[in-house]
Amino acid sequence: MSYPPTPGPDVVAGLSFGTPNTAPAGPDVSVAIVFGASAEPDEAPIVITGRFAFGGSVLANVDAGVHRGVSQQTALPFGPAQALPVQTAAPWDQSQALPAKAAQQWQPAAPLHQQTTAPWTDTERQTQCARAAWSSSPTEHAQTTALWAQAAVQRLLRAVAWDTAQNAGTRAVIRWDEATYTRHRAELPWQQARAAGRETRAPWDKRPTASTFALIAPWDVAQALHTCRSGPAYVRPAPVPVPPDSETVALRFCALYAAHPASAVPIVFGLNPCGWLIPTAPLYILPARYYMAVHSLTAALLPGLEPVPITDLNINADVGSWGWTFSASGPASLFDALTPVSGLPRQIRFTLDGLQWSFLIDQVQRSEAFGQRGVKFSGRSLTALVAAPYAREAERLNTSPADAQQLAAQALDLTGIGLDWGIQDWLVPTGAWSHTGTPLDAVAAIAEAAGGYLQSARNAPTLLVRHPYPLLPGGVPGGPWNWYHSGVDPDVELALDSLITTGIERRDGPDINSVYVSGTTQGVLAWVKRNGTAGEKLAPLITDPLITHATAAQQRGLSVLGAAGPKHWVSIDLPVLTGDSQPGVLDVGQLVQVNAAQPWRGRVRSVSARAAFGAEVRQTVTLERHLEVTP
Repeated sequence: MSYPPTPGPDVVAGLSFGTPNTAPAGPDVSVAIVFGASAEPDEAPIVITGRFAFGGSVLANVDAGVHRGVSQQTALPFGPAQALPVQTAAPWDQSQALPAKAAQQWQPAAPLHQQTTAPWTDTERQTQCARAAWSSSPTEHAQTTALWAQAAVQRLLRAVAWDTAQNAGTRAVIRWDEATYTRHRAELPWQQARAAGRETRAPWDKRPTASTFALIAPWDVAQALHTCRSGPAYVRPAPVPVPPDSETVALRFCALYAAHPASAVPIVFGLNPCGWLIPTAPLYILPARYYMAVHSLTAALLPGLEPVPITDLNINADVGSWGWTFSASGPASLFDALTPVSGLPRQIRFTLDGLQWSFLIDQVQRSEAFGQRGVKFSGRSLTALVAAPYAREAERLNTSPADAQQLAAQALDLTGIGLDWGIQDWLVPTGAWSHTGTPLDAVAAIAEAAGGYLQSARNAPTLLVRHPYPLLPGGVPGGPWNWYHSGVDPDVELALDSLITTGIERRDGPDINSVYVSGTTQGVLAWVKRNGTAGEKLAPLITDPLITHATAAQQRGLSVLGAAGPKHWVSIDLPVLTGDSQPGVLDVGQLVQVNAAQPWRGRVRSVSARAAFGAEVRQTVTLERHLEVTP
């Protein structure tokens, strides 16, 4: 249809009303129907009179070609809308700005002239007060509601949400972090803090009580402390030495000078006035208020150095065994990786603070419990390859004269195991020695003939032949009565500060001072006695087919006489220190001096080191100390 419309013929139009299907009861009603805008004011509308069912239809004749204007009143069809003369009902959509009041639906609103509803977001700086609410709230004239977020700095009152607070004027509470200078008071957490005004609290793991004029230094080397008082800082001066009243001064020494006559003793003045002895040993632990060490523990399979995750490690050695042993734990996934390959045990290397040990893995055990699975494995030094069950027994006989060291080397021939001979050698005649056993058993029998024992290198396939009382420097016999001889320096010196714990066991030897030692089919018969005694206290006779020379007899007799007499077995716990000139983990057989008020010496008879992630690294050393021998 075009506009303006053109006149045309009358048409019949059907009008349909969409409310009840039944006509309401009552009198007839008149319905005025107006189409378009009325062009002439006096033109009457179409009037239909009767009873209507609005769900039906009404036929009316209209002129389709006549365009009628809109009258002053419009009859709307039956629907939910109502006329709103003053107020506007906004549908569910973004609303436009209203002059005086806005009814907002659920969405961000446009800015209003007099009142603002803040949505859930950060608020701007306010004038009087800020309150941190959980969600948005209507705005009041003198108050602003801030949402859950970091609040900006307010002028008079500030409510800070869960976050780091800014400077709060007269008092600052410092969170767990390195503290900076505060004006009046600072509470310092567990770590090094900077200077605080008048009072410093240095807790270790909890808040201590305040001290008015004291500085509590944390666990560290302390610097000079200043007195806390008004005015310039004051450092306490060092004490001034008091001069003697007379020309003669009595000197007191904390150690013996046996190497010098009383009339010619060299005196050294310095910073060591008998608080501790100047160490003469190549390895030592000096006195200290504390000992610091950063520990590391790793493991790797040999020879490929594949990493092996472990949680703990224990390493042991003693004079009664021929090598080091270990036990360790790890995850259950290690079970297959640690089992033997082609009938040979796997080899593993442990590194503890740079110190290395290599082992054969003898046993692997997997355990499972509720919520826990793991593997425990243990082993021995690499020299276990020449011991049962990895080496077969064989018969040996010397068909020609040979030294004892040569016989030991022949037993290890073609085994890949080296030999470190640490005792005096002697000649063995032809046919004097025969043996049946593994290569390790053969070397042990040769060492035992001279009173020696076997030990193994830490990180190499090498057997060590050692004597419990080896020769001292200058060829001095190694009996305990000579441990304090002039010119004999210990292998290790320990300050009392380094001894974490100490345990003493009384373990006296037999009251003897001589013994007869003899060969069997060949050899010598020797009477070995302690110097300075009559030798009247005899030990039982000792025989061995390899005692074929006085050298062998003397060493065997020394091993018996050295263990005699009253003695202590002193067990001490030490830290594992691996710095310059520090001993690390001690070795069996080392001569150790403990620098107590009266220094004493002892031989290492056993050592055990233990390490675990998240725990301390310690070693336990057992020393053989003889009581009848004093410095």
